[in-house]
Amino acid sequence: MQDTLPFLSKNNPFPPLLSSPHHHHHKHHDFPSLSRPRNLHFPTFSSKTITSPLPPKPPKIPEIPSISPPPSSHSDFQEKMLHLDSIGLDFFSLIQHHPPIITTSLDDLKSAVDFLTSFNFTTLELRRILSMCPEILTTKPTSLLPIFTFLLREARVNGSDLKKVINRRPRLLTCNVETQLRPTLYFLQNIGISESSHLEMN
Repeated sequence: MQDTLPFLSKNNPFPPLLSSPHHHHHKHHDFPSLSRPRNLHFPTFSSKTITSPLPPKPPKIPEIPSISPPPSSHSDFQEKMLHLDSIGLDFFSLIQHHPPIITTSLDDLKSAVDFLTSFNFTTLELRRILSMCPEILTTKPTSLLPIFTFLLREARVNGSDLKKVINRRPRLLTCNVETQLRPTLYFLQNIGISESSHLEMN
């Protein structure tokens, strides 16, 4: 037994479990310690400031340009304003709803007002009719006359009721006889309602 195991000492039959310090240092060099923390690589953050996107800008509301008279027609502009003011009409309110009044001559405005006055419309009635339908001010009497003729002859409105019909429906004075009033009258007649009866009911 002693011949086969010559490296075993008599006093210490078991080999040392720990190696020499030099050998231990060598082992430590070959196998890294498990207790040493590993170098973990974390992503680096940029030092730039992170900004959230701004909300979209609301659309700009277009500004309504102020209406001013041309320099060359300043006096005509004032005369039209004074004439309509004498009836009790706000000139700037009228041109806001119907801008062509600006370019309509003073004579044309007067002729439209005079035409209605010839049918005995009072100033109060004119103020209401023209405020509701300022387009009448830019309509020539030659275009207004066929409407009155149509109402009296074809629609058979009584002369005494003519003012009442116009006061109830001033927009009739802005309609075209050929393309609007007459086709409407024929339609009502076909279903058994006359235009005059229809106007009186409303």
